[in-house]
Amino acid sequence: MSMRNPYLLMQSRDATDPMREHEVECFAQSLSIAPGGIRVVDMLQRVPTGEELASCRAVLMGGSGDYSSLDPFPWIRRMIDYVATTLLPSGVPTFASCFGLQVTTLALGGEMTRDPANREVGSIELTSRPAATSDPLFAALPSPFVGQAGHTDRAVATPPGAVLLASSEKCPVNAFRVEGKPYWATQFHPELDPNAVAKRYMAYMEKYPPTDLPPGTPLADAPFLKRLRPSPHATRLLQRFAQWCRVHGPVGVSHA
Repeated sequence: MSMRNPYLLMQSRDATDPMREHEVECFAQSLSIAPGGIRVVDMLQRVPTGEELASCRAVLMGGSGDYSSLDPFPWIRRMIDYVATTLLPSGVPTFASCFGLQVTTLALGGEMTRDPANREVGSIELTSRPAATSDPLFAALPSPFVGQAGHTDRAVATPPGAVLLASSEKCPVNAFRVEGKPYWATQFHPELDPNAVAKRYMAYMEKYPPTDLPPGTPLADAPFLKRLRPSPHATRLLQRFAQWCRVHGPVGVSHA
């Protein structure tokens, strides 16, 4: 991929977050590019410049580590406003996972809620929705399919101006596409495989302690880890997104 048109990762992680580089590596691997093909913008510090947005091949958003989209931090409000007023109108191809879906939901005027009782962590089963059959990324997926997840917040409903593409038992709005835009969002993580999920979860043990780990049980024997499953179909979403970007160019056009 030409370095003149890198992917732009709008990253929402602390400078001390051990998963900052890991996230870049996971996106790069899933897109089949070198990590140097991803330019990172630290959303805690600023939003992308006009030049960065105009020159990128596509925009990526991932998880947030220590943050919720419902936290009252100014940078989160700034990010939501940027997505609403700049990124969405731009037509630049975008793939947003987890925290990225949550920010997009709020930018579209939708509602998020904290739902710890229905927290999803690890490998989950997802069901494609009717609109997926005509979607450039989701049409080739079987139903059900496996994805990797790690979240407590969820969208209350499909946000205005979006089309529902996938659901899970605990999180009905698990993927959507913005109508008329090359913009996809997933609550699950297509950029992660089981090994990456395990590594990330263990990095956040203090924030998300296992709920099913018997006292004295080594972490390596945690039931959560034993339930992880491969998710190749979910990973192919990012491969198809990369192909879409190669065909349609560095700046997207309206795509229903």
